[in-house]
Amino acid sequence: MSARKKNVIENRRTPSSKQKSNASLRQSTSQPDQKRQNNSKQEKSRPQSTALPTPKKKKKGKSRFKKFLKTIFLLILFLLIAAFAIYAFFLQNVTSDLQGNLSSYGISNEAAAFAKQHKIVNIAVFGVDGRDDVDGNRTDTIMVATADYEHSKLKVASIMRDDYAYINQKYGYDKLNAAYAYGGPNLAVQTINENFDTPITDYVTINFDAMVSMVNAVGGVTIDIKSQDELDWVNEYLMDINDKVNTSSPDLKKIGSQVVDGSQALAYCRVRYVGDGDFDRTQRQRDVFEQVLSKAMDLTPIDQFKLVQSTLPYVQTSLSTLELIKYGINLALMPSKDIEQSRFPTDDYVSLDTLDGVAYVVPNTLVDNIKALYQFIYEDSYSPSSAATKISKEIVSKTK
Repeated sequence: MSARKKNVIENRRTPSSKQKSNASLRQSTSQPDQKRQNNSKQEKSRPQSTALPTPKKKKKGKSRFKKFLKTIFLLILFLLIAAFAIYAFFLQNVTSDLQGNLSSYGISNEAAAFAKQHKIVNIAVFGVDGRDDVDGNRTDTIMVATADYEHSKLKVASIMRDDYAYINQKYGYDKLNAAYAYGGPNLAVQTINENFDTPITDYVTINFDAMVSMVNAVGGVTIDIKSQDELDWVNEYLMDINDKVNTSSPDLKKIGSQVVDGSQALAYCRVRYVGDGDFDRTQRQRDVFEQVLSKAMDLTPIDQFKLVQSTLPYVQTSLSTLELIKYGINLALMPSKDIEQSRFPTDDYVSLDTLDGVAYVVPNTLVDNIKALYQFIYEDSYSPSSAATKISKEIVSKTK
């Protein structure tokens, strides 16, 4: 407000003495008229009330709220569709490889049909020496790693490397680990499938360096040295491993439970001349492998990526990048990740025999071991195929 206007208003509010005198005179003569004039002035000076556009504001607010609800609904719908797509693509397709002619894998029709009814994936895991100065490259370790998405479990089954098994028409019967030396991982997978009636299409082969790298990446594992003899053999193998893998891990000094690094763990897994020979050896391998899996699952995504990076150069696999992602996502979505382990042939269905001067682990009978393996992997009953039953009968006739 300008000073002039302010002065005018103040003068109106505080009239001069002359104005007051004249006003008193007028008031005495025409008081009713003055009241009417004052009332009229008040009415004229009273500000006119302007109606607020409340209906328009309310309408605009409702429109924004509707848009917000619509956005939320579309977002939820998108997430549901994405979740369904992930489920359909990843979990529903875990057995997508079991299509067409599977004879090249040695998979029977019965095994393929059974596997398609379950959301369970089996992968052959081979541990090989991988050194240039070792001939033959027979597998030191043979396992079937199972991702059981039905029961939210990881399962590890060792198969005895000295198992008496049918290789093929060219090589006949031999130790199971000979298949890898004769025809690499493909023939090894085929041999496992034909003998144990499994539906395996993929494999992972790891060498000494991979094992050392994996154990170190998860911060070591705990082993239990039960005797001085076992301790001596671990240190004997450790000397060889340090030389071949270019590490400098120190000898173990004591018996009992202790945390060890990758080279020490590998030396522990290789001991076979103590206790129950190769039976105890496979137990050591499963114990270490189980700890690595369990610790790897607890790592942060960044550390898991580092683990894969450090191990991948020493790994050979038939799995594609998409398949690795698929199985990895499924594992991450598991509500729990219990790990179970077993060995085949089992104690209930095994015998030891020597044929032509060579010691074998004999499945007794193979059919019984197949049933036990399926119960462990699928937690369901299975009737072995005619092809596997034929091999079982031939093993019985050859080992009488």
